[in-house]
Amino acid sequence: DLSQRLDLHFNIALFLGLKTSMNSASIQAMGSIEDGFKNLYISESKTAEGPVLSERSLLSIATDHINHAGPDFILELSQRKLFATWNLIVGKEMSVRSNFGCALHYYEQGILFIGNGVWIDDGVISNHQLCLDLYEGASNASLAMRNHKLVDYYTSVIFQNVRFERSIPAWIILMTSLESFGKHKEIVDKGIRLIRRLNIDVPPSPPGPRELVESMAATTRLASGFRVEQIRKVQSRGRHVRNVFQLIIRTIVATFSLSSPYLPCLSFVMMQYSLQNEFYGIETSVAFANFAYFNIVMKQDYIGGQHWATVALEILNQAPPSSITVRVNWIIHGLVMVWSVPLKETKRKLFDAYQLGMKIGAFSASMYPLCFCSRIALLEGENLTLLSQSVTLDLKMMAKYNRHCAKLVVLDMLMIDELRGVDS
Repeated sequence: DLSQRLDLHFNIALFLGLKTSMNSASIQAMGSIEDGFKNLYISESKTAEGPVLSERSLLSIATDHINHAGPDFILELSQRKLFATWNLIVGKEMSVRSNFGCALHYYEQGILFIGNGVWIDDGVISNHQLCLDLYEGASNASLAMRNHKLVDYYTSVIFQNVRFERSIPAWIILMTSLESFGKHKEIVDKGIRLIRRLNIDVPPSPPGPRELVESMAATTRLASGFRVEQIRKVQSRGRHVRNVFQLIIRTIVATFSLSSPYLPCLSFVMMQYSLQNEFYGIETSVAFANFAYFNIVMKQDYIGGQHWATVALEILNQAPPSSITVRVNWIIHGLVMVWSVPLKETKRKLFDAYQLGMKIGAFSASMYPLCFCSRIALLEGENLTLLSQSVTLDLKMMAKYNRHCAKLVVLDMLMIDELRGVDS
Protein backbone atom coordinates (compact mmCIF):
# COMPACT_ATOMS: atom_id res chain seq x y z
CA ASP A 1 0.00 0.00 0.00
CA LEU A 2 0.97 3.71 -0.08
CA SER A 3 2.33 3.68 3.47
CA GLN A 4 4.67 0.78 2.73
CA ARG A 5 5.87 2.43 -0.48
CA LEU A 6 6.66 5.68 1.33
CA ASP A 7 8.44 3.72 4.05
CA LEU A 8 10.49 1.93 1.39
CA HIS A 9 11.50 5.23 -0.22
CA PHE A 10 12.48 6.56 3.18
CA ASN A 11 14.61 3.54 4.08
CA ILE A 12 16.38 3.52 0.68
CA ALA A 13 17.14 7.22 1.09
CA LEU A 14 18.57 6.70 4.59
CA PHE A 15 20.74 3.80 3.42
CA LEU A 16 22.16 5.79 0.49
CA GLY A 17 22.54 8.84 2.70
CA LEU A 18 24.64 6.83 5.14
CA LYS A 19 26.76 5.60 2.22
CA THR A 20 27.56 9.23 1.39
CA SER A 21 28.05 10.12 5.09
CA MET A 22 25.45 12.87 4.74
CA ASN A 23 23.83 12.51 8.16
CA SER A 24 23.10 15.20 10.74
CA ALA A 25 26.38 14.76 12.60
CA SER A 26 28.53 15.01 9.47
CA ILE A 27 26.67 18.10 8.22
CA GLN A 28 27.03 19.77 11.61
CA ALA A 29 30.79 19.08 11.51
CA MET A 30 31.20 20.43 7.97
CA GLY A 31 31.23 24.07 8.88
CA SER A 32 29.41 24.96 5.67
CA ILE A 33 27.26 23.43 2.96
CA GLU A 34 29.99 24.19 0.42
CA ASP A 35 32.54 22.14 2.37
CA GLY A 36 30.24 19.13 2.30
CA PHE A 37 29.57 19.68 -1.37
CA LYS A 38 33.31 19.67 -2.17
CA ASN A 39 33.78 16.47 -0.20
CA LEU A 40 31.42 14.68 -2.59
CA TYR A 41 33.81 15.14 -5.52
CA ILE A 42 35.43 11.71 -5.87
CA SER A 43 36.67 10.03 -8.98
CA GLU A 44 34.49 7.36 -10.56
CA SER A 45 35.96 3.87 -10.72
CA LYS A 46 35.04 1.00 -13.00
CA THR A 47 34.55 -2.70 -12.45
CA ALA A 48 34.07 -5.61 -14.81
CA GLU A 49 30.34 -5.00 -14.58
CA GLY A 50 30.67 -1.30 -15.54
CA PRO A 51 31.06 2.09 -13.85
CA VAL A 52 30.46 2.51 -10.12
CA LEU A 53 28.20 5.38 -9.07
CA SER A 54 30.03 8.29 -7.47
CA GLU A 55 28.90 9.52 -4.05
CA ARG A 56 27.37 12.57 -5.68
CA SER A 57 25.18 10.31 -7.81
CA LEU A 58 24.20 8.32 -4.73
CA LEU A 59 23.17 11.49 -2.92
CA SER A 60 21.01 12.52 -5.90
CA ILE A 61 19.27 9.15 -5.81
CA ALA A 62 18.88 9.32 -2.04
CA THR A 63 17.36 12.79 -2.34
CA ASP A 64 14.93 11.63 -5.02
CA HIS A 65 13.74 8.80 -2.76
CA ILE A 66 13.30 11.07 0.24
CA ASN A 67 11.36 13.52 -1.95
CA HIS A 68 9.08 10.66 -3.02
CA ALA A 69 8.39 9.99 0.66
CA GLY A 70 7.67 13.71 1.09
CA PRO A 71 7.87 16.09 4.05
CA ASP A 72 4.48 14.97 5.43
CA PHE A 73 5.91 11.49 6.00
CA ILE A 74 8.75 12.88 8.15
CA LEU A 75 7.58 14.45 11.39
CA GLU A 76 10.87 15.05 13.19
CA LEU A 77 12.09 18.61 12.53
CA SER A 78 15.82 17.77 12.62
CA GLN A 79 15.31 15.13 9.92
CA ARG A 80 13.31 17.52 7.76
CA LYS A 81 16.14 20.07 7.97
CA LEU A 82 18.63 17.35 7.10
CA PHE A 83 16.69 16.37 3.97
CA ALA A 84 16.25 20.04 3.04
CA THR A 85 20.05 20.26 3.12
CA TRP A 86 20.30 17.25 0.80
CA ASN A 87 18.03 19.04 -1.66
CA LEU A 88 20.13 22.18 -1.38
CA ILE A 89 23.35 20.31 -2.20
CA VAL A 90 21.83 18.52 -5.19
CA GLY A 91 20.19 21.76 -6.34
CA LYS A 92 23.58 23.47 -6.34
CA GLU A 93 25.05 20.59 -8.34
CA MET A 94 22.27 20.91 -10.93
CA SER A 95 22.91 24.67 -11.13
CA VAL A 96 26.61 24.06 -11.77
CA ARG A 97 25.57 21.79 -14.64
CA SER A 98 23.23 24.58 -15.93
CA ASN A 99 20.26 22.23 -15.47
CA PHE A 100 18.16 24.95 -13.89
CA GLY A 101 14.83 23.14 -14.24
CA CYS A 102 16.09 20.30 -12.04
CA ALA A 103 17.84 22.76 -9.74
CA LEU A 104 14.60 24.64 -9.16
CA HIS A 105 12.82 21.34 -8.40
CA TYR A 106 15.33 20.44 -5.68
CA TYR A 107 15.34 23.93 -4.17
CA GLU A 108 11.54 23.88 -4.01
CA GLN A 109 11.57 20.43 -2.42
CA GLY A 110 14.04 21.69 0.17
CA ILE A 111 11.73 24.62 0.91
CA LEU A 112 8.82 22.18 1.39
CA PHE A 113 10.87 20.19 3.91
CA ILE A 114 11.78 23.18 6.07
CA GLY A 115 8.21 24.53 5.92
CA ASN A 116 7.15 28.00 7.05
CA GLY A 117 8.30 30.04 10.00
CA VAL A 118 11.66 28.33 10.54
CA TRP A 119 14.04 31.19 9.68
CA ILE A 120 15.06 31.46 13.35
CA ASP A 121 18.31 29.69 14.21
CA ASP A 122 17.94 26.94 16.83
CA GLY A 123 21.69 26.33 17.18
CA VAL A 124 21.62 22.81 15.66
CA ILE A 125 21.55 23.57 11.98
CA SER A 126 21.47 27.21 10.87
CA ASN A 127 17.87 27.51 9.77
CA HIS A 128 18.40 31.09 8.69
CA GLN A 129 21.32 30.29 6.38
CA LEU A 130 19.65 27.13 5.10
CA CYS A 131 16.47 29.05 4.25
CA LEU A 132 18.44 31.87 2.63
CA ASP A 133 20.47 29.45 0.51
CA LEU A 134 17.35 27.61 -0.67
CA TYR A 135 15.40 30.77 -1.53
CA GLU A 136 18.42 32.39 -3.24
CA GLY A 137 18.97 29.20 -5.21
CA ALA A 138 15.32 29.08 -6.24
CA SER A 139 15.45 32.76 -7.26
CA ASN A 140 18.53 32.23 -9.40
CA ALA A 141 17.14 29.11 -11.06
CA SER A 142 13.84 30.90 -11.75
CA LEU A 143 15.75 33.79 -13.31
CA ALA A 144 17.70 31.43 -15.55
CA MET A 145 14.39 29.89 -16.67
CA ARG A 146 12.88 33.37 -17.26
CA ASN A 147 10.12 32.68 -14.75
CA HIS A 148 9.94 36.22 -13.41
CA LYS A 149 6.84 35.66 -11.27
CA LEU A 150 8.77 33.09 -9.24
CA VAL A 151 11.73 35.48 -9.01
CA ASP A 152 9.39 38.11 -7.52
CA TYR A 153 7.97 35.60 -5.04
CA TYR A 154 11.22 34.05 -3.78
CA THR A 155 13.06 37.37 -3.48
CA SER A 156 10.11 38.93 -1.60
CA VAL A 157 10.31 36.14 1.00
CA ILE A 158 14.02 36.90 1.45
CA PHE A 159 13.37 40.63 1.88
CA GLN A 160 10.81 39.86 4.60
CA ASN A 161 13.09 37.59 6.62
CA VAL A 162 16.71 38.80 6.42
CA ARG A 163 18.43 42.05 7.30
CA PHE A 164 19.26 44.42 4.47
CA GLU A 165 23.00 43.65 4.14
CA ARG A 166 22.30 39.95 3.58
CA SER A 167 19.50 40.62 1.10
CA ILE A 168 21.73 42.39 -1.46
CA PRO A 169 22.21 39.25 -3.65
CA ALA A 170 18.42 38.88 -3.82
CA TRP A 171 18.08 42.53 -4.85
CA ILE A 172 20.61 41.93 -7.63
CA ILE A 173 18.61 38.92 -8.86
CA LEU A 174 15.39 40.97 -8.84
CA MET A 175 17.03 43.87 -10.72
CA THR A 176 18.39 41.44 -13.32
CA SER A 177 14.86 40.11 -13.76
CA LEU A 178 13.51 43.65 -14.24
CA GLU A 179 16.14 44.27 -16.92
CA SER A 180 14.55 41.53 -19.03
CA PHE A 181 11.42 43.71 -19.27
CA GLY A 182 13.37 46.86 -20.05
CA LYS A 183 12.37 48.43 -16.70
CA HIS A 184 15.57 50.46 -16.50
CA LYS A 185 14.01 53.44 -14.69
CA GLU A 186 12.74 51.16 -11.92
CA ILE A 187 16.16 49.52 -11.65
CA VAL A 188 17.92 52.88 -11.31
CA ASP A 189 15.45 54.11 -8.69
CA LYS A 190 15.84 50.91 -6.65
CA GLY A 191 19.62 50.86 -7.12
CA ILE A 192 20.16 54.45 -5.98
CA ARG A 193 17.95 53.90 -2.94
CA LEU A 194 19.80 50.69 -1.98
CA ILE A 195 23.26 52.20 -2.54
CA ARG A 196 22.37 55.16 -0.30
CA ARG A 197 21.21 52.71 2.40
CA LEU A 198 24.76 51.34 2.35
CA ASN A 199 25.98 54.85 3.36
CA ILE A 200 27.71 55.36 0.02
CA ASP A 201 27.71 59.01 -1.02
CA VAL A 202 25.35 59.14 -4.00
CA PRO A 203 23.06 62.14 -4.60
CA PRO A 204 19.33 61.42 -4.21
CA SER A 205 18.60 63.20 -7.52
CA PRO A 206 20.52 63.10 -10.84
CA PRO A 207 23.68 65.26 -10.60
CA GLY A 208 24.28 68.27 -12.82
CA PRO A 209 27.38 69.04 -14.95
CA ARG A 210 29.13 70.93 -12.13
CA GLU A 211 28.69 68.05 -9.66
CA LEU A 212 29.99 65.57 -12.23
CA VAL A 213 33.11 67.65 -12.93
CA GLU A 214 33.81 67.92 -9.19
CA SER A 215 33.31 64.16 -8.74
CA MET A 216 35.64 63.46 -11.67
CA ALA A 217 38.31 65.71 -10.13
CA ALA A 218 37.97 64.04 -6.71
CA THR A 219 38.29 60.58 -8.30
CA THR A 220 41.34 61.67 -10.29
CA ARG A 221 43.06 62.94 -7.12
CA LEU A 222 42.30 59.70 -5.28
CA ALA A 223 43.56 57.61 -8.22
CA SER A 224 46.79 59.59 -8.63
CA GLY A 225 48.66 57.40 -6.13
CA PHE A 226 47.46 54.11 -7.61
CA ARG A 227 49.98 51.70 -9.14
CA VAL A 228 49.19 48.64 -11.27
CA GLU A 229 51.32 46.48 -8.95
CA GLN A 230 48.70 46.96 -6.20
CA ILE A 231 46.34 44.65 -8.08
CA ARG A 232 48.60 41.67 -7.43
CA LYS A 233 49.47 42.55 -3.83
CA VAL A 234 46.08 43.22 -2.29
CA GLN A 235 44.15 40.44 -0.62
CA SER A 236 40.62 39.59 -1.78
CA ARG A 237 37.77 41.11 0.21
CA GLY A 238 34.73 39.42 1.69
CA ARG A 239 31.45 38.59 0.05
CA HIS A 240 29.75 41.79 1.22
CA VAL A 241 32.15 44.05 -0.69
CA ARG A 242 31.67 41.98 -3.84
CA ASN A 243 27.89 42.17 -3.43
CA VAL A 244 28.07 45.97 -3.16
CA PHE A 245 30.04 46.13 -6.41
CA GLN A 246 27.56 43.82 -8.13
CA LEU A 247 24.70 46.07 -6.99
CA ILE A 248 26.44 49.17 -8.38
CA ILE A 249 27.22 47.39 -11.66
CA ARG A 250 23.60 46.34 -12.09
CA THR A 251 22.52 49.95 -11.55
CA ILE A 252 25.20 51.29 -13.93
CA VAL A 253 23.97 48.99 -16.72
CA ALA A 254 20.47 50.45 -16.33
CA THR A 255 21.77 54.04 -16.31
CA PHE A 256 23.50 53.39 -19.64
CA SER A 257 20.22 52.26 -21.18
CA LEU A 258 18.58 55.48 -19.96
CA SER A 259 21.52 57.80 -20.85
CA SER A 260 21.21 58.93 -17.23
CA PRO A 261 23.64 61.40 -15.60
CA TYR A 262 23.89 58.79 -12.86
CA LEU A 263 26.13 56.78 -15.26
CA PRO A 264 29.30 58.89 -14.73
CA CYS A 265 28.30 59.58 -11.12
CA LEU A 266 28.07 55.89 -10.19
CA SER A 267 31.22 55.10 -12.19
CA PHE A 268 33.18 57.62 -10.09
CA VAL A 269 31.60 56.34 -6.87
CA MET A 270 32.55 52.77 -7.78
CA MET A 271 36.11 53.81 -8.62
CA GLN A 272 36.46 55.62 -5.30
CA TYR A 273 34.97 52.67 -3.38
CA SER A 274 37.48 50.33 -5.03
CA LEU A 275 40.49 52.53 -4.20
CA GLN A 276 39.35 53.25 -0.64
CA ASN A 277 38.76 49.54 0.11
CA GLU A 278 41.86 48.44 -1.82
CA PHE A 279 39.75 45.89 -3.61
CA TYR A 280 40.57 45.04 -7.22
CA GLY A 281 38.45 41.99 -7.99
CA ILE A 282 36.92 41.44 -11.41
CA GLU A 283 33.92 43.58 -10.42
CA THR A 284 36.12 46.68 -10.15
CA SER A 285 37.25 46.34 -13.78
CA VAL A 286 33.92 47.99 -14.70
CA ALA A 287 34.88 51.04 -12.62
CA PHE A 288 38.32 51.32 -14.20
CA ALA A 289 36.93 50.83 -17.73
CA ASN A 290 34.24 53.49 -17.21
CA PHE A 291 36.81 55.84 -15.69
CA ALA A 292 38.94 55.36 -18.80
CA TYR A 293 35.98 56.26 -21.00
CA PHE A 294 35.10 59.40 -19.03
CA ASN A 295 38.73 60.54 -19.12
CA ILE A 296 38.29 60.73 -22.89
CA VAL A 297 34.73 62.12 -22.97
CA MET A 298 35.04 64.72 -20.20
CA LYS A 299 38.75 65.65 -20.35
CA GLN A 300 39.85 64.58 -23.85
CA ASP A 301 42.66 62.74 -22.03
CA TYR A 302 43.30 59.90 -24.49
CA ILE A 303 46.56 58.82 -22.85
CA GLY A 304 44.89 58.66 -19.44
CA GLY A 305 41.99 56.74 -20.95
CA GLN A 306 44.34 54.14 -22.43
CA HIS A 307 46.18 53.84 -19.09
CA TRP A 308 43.03 53.06 -17.09
CA ALA A 309 41.79 50.73 -19.83
CA THR A 310 45.04 48.78 -19.49
CA VAL A 311 44.48 48.55 -15.72
CA ALA A 312 40.97 47.21 -16.32
CA LEU A 313 42.34 44.52 -18.66
CA GLU A 314 44.99 43.63 -16.06
CA ILE A 315 42.22 43.08 -13.49
CA LEU A 316 40.25 40.93 -15.95
CA ASN A 317 43.30 38.69 -16.45
CA GLN A 318 43.21 37.77 -12.75
CA ALA A 319 39.80 36.06 -12.93
CA PRO A 320 37.90 33.51 -15.05
CA PRO A 321 35.62 34.93 -17.78
CA SER A 322 32.12 36.09 -16.90
CA SER A 323 29.49 38.54 -18.13
CA ILE A 324 31.64 41.31 -16.60
CA THR A 325 34.52 40.25 -18.88
CA VAL A 326 32.26 40.70 -21.90
CA ARG A 327 30.96 44.12 -20.81
CA VAL A 328 34.40 45.48 -19.94
CA ASN A 329 35.93 44.31 -23.22
CA TRP A 330 33.10 46.07 -25.05
CA ILE A 331 33.74 49.34 -23.16
CA ILE A 332 37.51 49.17 -23.61
CA HIS A 333 37.66 48.18 -27.27
CA GLY A 334 34.46 49.83 -28.47
CA LEU A 335 34.67 53.14 -26.58
CA VAL A 336 38.28 53.68 -25.44
CA MET A 337 40.90 51.90 -27.55
CA VAL A 338 38.95 52.56 -30.75
CA TRP A 339 40.59 56.02 -30.82
CA SER A 340 44.11 54.59 -31.09
CA VAL A 341 43.76 51.05 -32.51
CA PRO A 342 43.07 50.18 -36.20
CA LEU A 343 39.38 49.54 -36.89
CA LYS A 344 40.02 46.03 -38.15
CA GLU A 345 41.68 45.01 -34.88
CA THR A 346 38.93 46.75 -32.89
CA LYS A 347 36.25 44.79 -34.74
CA ARG A 348 38.13 41.53 -34.11
CA LYS A 349 38.38 42.26 -30.38
CA LEU A 350 34.68 43.09 -30.19
CA PHE A 351 33.71 39.95 -32.08
CA ASP A 352 35.90 37.89 -29.73
CA ALA A 353 34.03 39.44 -26.78
CA TYR A 354 30.69 38.58 -28.43
CA GLN A 355 31.75 34.96 -29.00
CA LEU A 356 32.99 34.64 -25.42
CA GLY A 357 29.66 35.91 -24.09
CA MET A 358 27.68 33.42 -26.15
CA LYS A 359 29.99 30.61 -25.07
CA ILE A 360 29.61 31.26 -21.32
CA GLY A 361 25.90 32.09 -21.46
CA ALA A 362 26.21 35.88 -21.01
CA PHE A 363 23.75 36.42 -23.86
CA SER A 364 22.51 39.90 -22.91
CA ALA A 365 26.01 41.28 -22.34
CA SER A 366 27.32 39.78 -25.60
CA MET A 367 24.84 41.83 -27.65
CA TYR A 368 26.71 45.09 -26.95
CA PRO A 369 29.99 44.12 -28.67
CA LEU A 370 27.97 42.56 -31.51
CA CYS A 371 26.08 45.84 -31.94
CA PHE A 372 29.35 47.76 -32.19
CA CYS A 373 30.81 45.27 -34.67
CA SER A 374 28.30 46.41 -37.30
CA ARG A 375 29.11 50.06 -36.60
CA ILE A 376 32.82 49.44 -37.01
CA ALA A 377 32.11 47.54 -40.24
CA LEU A 378 30.23 50.60 -41.53
CA LEU A 379 33.17 52.85 -40.69
CA GLU A 380 35.50 50.40 -42.45
CA GLY A 381 33.49 50.81 -45.66
CA GLU A 382 32.00 47.31 -45.84
CA ASN A 383 29.57 46.59 -48.68
CA LEU A 384 26.27 48.11 -47.58
CA THR A 385 24.08 45.34 -49.00
CA LEU A 386 26.06 42.62 -47.20
CA LEU A 387 26.15 44.72 -44.05
CA SER A 388 22.37 45.19 -44.16
CA GLN A 389 21.85 41.44 -44.40
CA SER A 390 24.24 40.83 -41.49
CA VAL A 391 22.59 43.47 -39.30
CA THR A 392 19.15 42.00 -40.03
CA LEU A 393 20.31 38.65 -38.64
CA ASP A 394 21.88 40.36 -35.64
CA LEU A 395 18.63 42.19 -34.93
CA LYS A 396 16.69 38.94 -34.60
CA MET A 397 19.14 37.73 -31.97
CA MET A 398 19.12 41.04 -30.10
CA ALA A 399 15.32 41.11 -30.01
CA LYS A 400 15.56 37.86 -28.07
CA TYR A 401 18.38 38.69 -25.66
CA ASN A 402 18.70 42.47 -25.31
CA ARG A 403 15.94 44.87 -26.34
CA HIS A 404 18.05 47.97 -25.72
CA CYS A 405 20.66 46.81 -28.22
CA ALA A 406 17.87 45.94 -30.65
CA LYS A 407 16.70 49.58 -30.55
CA LEU A 408 20.24 50.77 -31.29
CA VAL A 409 20.56 48.39 -34.22
CA VAL A 410 17.21 49.51 -35.68
CA LEU A 411 18.67 53.03 -35.90
CA ASP A 412 21.78 51.60 -37.60
CA MET A 413 19.59 49.75 -40.12
CA LEU A 414 17.66 52.92 -40.96
CA MET A 415 20.92 54.74 -41.63
CA ILE A 416 22.32 51.89 -43.75
CA ASP A 417 19.13 51.67 -45.81
CA GLU A 418 19.16 55.43 -46.34
CA LEU A 419 22.76 55.24 -47.59
CA ARG A 420 21.67 52.47 -49.96
CA GLY A 421 18.73 54.52 -51.18
CA VAL A 422 16.28 51.90 -49.95
CA ASP A 423 12.90 52.71 -48.43
CA SER A 424 13.26 50.85 -45.10
